[in-house]
Amino acid sequence: MDEPGRMERDPVCGMMVGEWEHQVVHRGVGYAFCSQQCRERFSSGPGLYVGRRRVLAPKQKGMEVIKRRRMRLGVPLTQARLVELQDTLLSMMGVIAVRPVERMHDAGCNAQPVQSGTRMTDRIELVEITYDLLQATALQLEHKIAQLDATLSNGWGEKLQRDFIHYLEKCELDDLEIRDTNAVRWNRSARRTESGLQRRAVTQIEHGRTDLAA
Repeated sequence: MDEPGRMERDPVCGMMVGEWEHQVVHRGVGYAFCSQQCRERFSSGPGLYVGRRRVLAPKQKGMEVIKRRRMRLGVPLTQARLVELQDTLLSMMGVIAVRPVERMHDAGCNAQPVQSGTRMTDRIELVEITYDLLQATALQLEHKIAQLDATLSNGWGEKLQRDFIHYLEKCELDDLEIRDTNAVRWNRSARRTESGLQRRAVTQIEHGRTDLAA
């Protein structure tokens, strides 16, 4: 048995933690994690963090997959609640920035992130979150937001967009994961034949647009 008090490196975020913290055994090796969040990320795709033979996993190569998503809130936040939301999300591994977005009222203008020093509205309806997909997913962010009782918009368009983002992130992570040669892989050729509507939706979602039905 290993010596008590031994420290291990969290393979997801790189933090040094106690060897028994949130432990998961993969291929006969125990891995420790700083939080349930990192444990979930590892369990969903070990090949993103641990390679095989002489093949390094994406995380072992120092890879980051930076995403920027906009999430519309079901109930606008006060400034105090916004600060609480920012503090909570920024405490998550992999979250880089959380910014309120102020929608411009002039015709033809897109919503823009509120810059430091500019006047902000009393109520925030839209937030922009920047994060590393190898450490946090949109679904994990949404769950954290729900824990704060800060509900997301329930409009069908918003729900459809969130579900599609979950699908896109899963596909991207599956493509990056190092797998055993006999493991079942996604059919990449089938994904390359996506319909024109899907390709357009991907572009719109990556740029934070919500007018998928336009």
